[in-house]
Amino acid sequence: MRQASRALLAFSVALSVAFAGAGCTSQRGGSSGGAAAGATASHLTGPPVTLGFVTVENSTLGSYPETRRAAQAAVDHANAALGGVGGRPLRLATCATDGSPESSQNCANRLVTEKPIAVVGGIDFGTQAAMPIYEAAHIPYVTGSPQLSGELDSKNAFALSGGTVAELLGLTDYLTATRHIRSAHALYVDLPGLLTAAIKGSQNVLRKKGVTDVRLIAEKSDAADFAPALTQAAAGHPDAIIVVFQAAACARIVQAAAALNIHSDIYFVGACATPSVPRAAGGRTDNLYFASSYLPVGSSGGDADTVAFRKAVPEANRTSASQGAFSAVLALRALLAKTPQPSSDGLLTALRATHDQPNVMAHPYTCDGKQIEIFPAVCNTAVRLLRWKDNSFSDVTGTWQDGRQLTALIN
Repeated sequence: MRQASRALLAFSVALSVAFAGAGCTSQRGGSSGGAAAGATASHLTGPPVTLGFVTVENSTLGSYPETRRAAQAAVDHANAALGGVGGRPLRLATCATDGSPESSQNCANRLVTEKPIAVVGGIDFGTQAAMPIYEAAHIPYVTGSPQLSGELDSKNAFALSGGTVAELLGLTDYLTATRHIRSAHALYVDLPGLLTAAIKGSQNVLRKKGVTDVRLIAEKSDAADFAPALTQAAAGHPDAIIVVFQAAACARIVQAAAALNIHSDIYFVGACATPSVPRAAGGRTDNLYFASSYLPVGSSGGDADTVAFRKAVPEANRTSASQGAFSAVLALRALLAKTPQPSSDGLLTALRATHDQPNVMAHPYTCDGKQIEIFPAVCNTAVRLLRWKDNSFSDVTGTWQDGRQLTALIN
């Protein structure tokens, strides 16, 4: 199990770095607008219930303002249509980090002074350094798109989706148990050390599940041309090509795959499940699949929360991370609405007592610390397989895929 722990930790840490891109900065984070008021319904009364929100913005490591906007959209929807929290308005206090541990600590200290009931995480690469601050203040940290070990192994953190770890496990389970593939080639971002260990861990799982032809092809995230690496990945016409890159690179990979006329099915993790990626194929999308922790938004239909997300969040900003931010805020509101006097301690108790708790655009969650034993923060490991059809993402199987049992095979 210790070997499995190291391999899974490699998944969570290295993949988040891969999705961020290269580079670093020592600038300290700051407010991205302070306490965002949003559209508060006039019928709500009493002191506002505050949620903190933190995400990376305007950094060389990446920028995810769409997560903050989605979180604010969820607050606006809660106040306008859901009665806030027991008749009190919900309020979002935001802070932007630059991806460094120091800026995450700075944001944590700032947010704690706002006295939030909880802090919601968008995407923050310095979370591990901030967690002791939230823990000392007894403020739960809740995220819908976990990436780093600080979000996955803290007993004060709650991941209402399993993020990239769950998506890779679910995808592997689908390919081996449903598709019964015999060959899989992985094209992944070339980051020595942890990422290589992670990919090799997945290679072991595939082989133990009967996949006889497993090949690994590494490439730089800023490669001038992905055609040579894709040509290697497509050699021998494998049953599946698994791509582990960030969205910007995925769009270029899809474009190159269409130009090369690659017929093998290509599978991406949820970070690439954004419209710009399949559209880069120029219409050739019949072999593109995506493992996502969230249900497809589509162009119509869905429950009231899905409709609200689709209405409030422009299509270009609809990513697994923005869905995660929107989802986490509304999931917390639902728990807080059941509490006469909302408090951080009360919310911590409520989160730890959840069992098949209804989620927003995602599988129900159970925060008992046992979904993935080595990552007690993970409350939900189910994912959906999506494909691009009729100008929107659609569901492939109509069921949730859960590969958490595969952790026993990673070494």
